[in-house]
Amino acid sequence: MKRFLNIKHIEKVGGGKIMRFGICGYGNLGKAMEKIVLSSKGDTLVAIFSRRKGLESEFGSKIIEYEKAGQFQNEIDVMLMCGGSQEDLLWQSPEMLKYFDIIDTFDTHAKIREHSEKLQEMCEKYHHKAIYSCGWDPGVFSLMRVLLANIFNSKPQTFWGEGVSQGHSEALRNIKGVKDAIQFTVPNQDVLEKVKNDPTFVPDENKKHTRVCHVCLDGTRSKEEIENEIINTENYFKGQNDVEIYFDSEEKISLLKKNMFHKGYVFGGDTNSQMQLFVSMQSNPSFTAKIVFAYAKALPKLLQNAYSALDVPVKYIGELDNFSLL
Repeated sequence: MKRFLNIKHIEKVGGGKIMRFGICGYGNLGKAMEKIVLSSKGDTLVAIFSRRKGLESEFGSKIIEYEKAGQFQNEIDVMLMCGGSQEDLLWQSPEMLKYFDIIDTFDTHAKIREHSEKLQEMCEKYHHKAIYSCGWDPGVFSLMRVLLANIFNSKPQTFWGEGVSQGHSEALRNIKGVKDAIQFTVPNQDVLEKVKNDPTFVPDENKKHTRVCHVCLDGTRSKEEIENEIINTENYFKGQNDVEIYFDSEEKISLLKKNMFHKGYVFGGDTNSQMQLFVSMQSNPSFTAKIVFAYAKALPKLLQNAYSALDVPVKYIGELDNFSLL
């Protein structure tokens, strides 16, 4: 099983390439991805694939049943996987690798190794390639964490928010009895300031954030049942020191979902120096889509394998890789 990039896995292909894309999943990320592809000069959006019925695109893009994706094997260069990490990507990404090269945003950190091994197996079996766990975190933040960890020989600290977590919101919506939901991640400002002022300070991971959950129920289960399931959801809320749960109307949730802003920080350093990365976005899905699309442009330059953002040479992403940027 290959785990690390070897230079023989890289196919050196110069210049940009006009590409034909498919989109799998038509939620917030899928819609943001559609806009990015349609605005790209020369590239083509062949179709969007969804398990939901009766969907229409405001841009007139073709939306086709998920089950028919394999019929487009010879028409699509890269399938952009835009499903959720908790319920979709663990099985959809390996399945789509039977037919296409893919790139996904799988972001359940504790399961990334398991996910990568399955994708590697499928790449070898079906002679395709994949980039996985690509976005701002994991993805760009992962690059920064590895860089800082090796420079300072210590674990960097990451904070998310204040903003909307797509993964945690999806985890709430996947709970039986929840009609709709959204989750805001809020950093503990006291802990954040301590890390800013002292990069050697190591906080308790479960006390770095407050998870603020706004939930609308469908009436099939009690508030107590839903609350108990939320706080025991593995990889999302279980073990967190501060989880706030508010039960709201459908109208309130819809209003909250109009703003998909987010922020994030990565800090690293020692007693003599420090570095940090800060990002701020008005739309979490749009920012993620921009990163995914840039990395998707690297796939024609890679050989058959499954790659994380750490494995892909930075100069291979997008097309702006000349010496003027050094």
